[in-house]
Amino acid sequence: MAADSCLVLYGNSVLLAGIKAELQSHGTLELITIEAGDFDASSRICALNPRAVIFDLGEAQPDFAVSLLRARPGVLLIGVDPSIDEMLVLSGRPQQALSVSDLVEVIHKERHGERRRS
Repeated sequence: MAADSCLVLYGNSVLLAGIKAELQSHGTLELITIEAGDFDASSRICALNPRAVIFDLGEAQPDFAVSLLRARPGVLLIGVDPSIDEMLVLSGRPQQALSVSDLVEVIHKERHGERRRS
């Protein structure tokens, strides 16, 4: 199956099981579950080279997202939190920050809901 259709569900929560069941109705997606306690999870995810990784924000370790984005900057991380009906979408796409004005520009754009397109 093509990498564009591979999604990893990281964790074993009831929430992720429900999401996986719903996603299975989209027959073109390859869904792979990797348990959060798996000591080799990051390298397994990197080897799969998925389009996205969906995880439960309440279960994931704090350094999970940062270490995975450093290893695979092209992967889209989608953290879901049903307790507040939100999802957090993280991308490792780098943006230039050579000066304080670059940082201020990014903060300003994020505050207004805009994102820099590459």
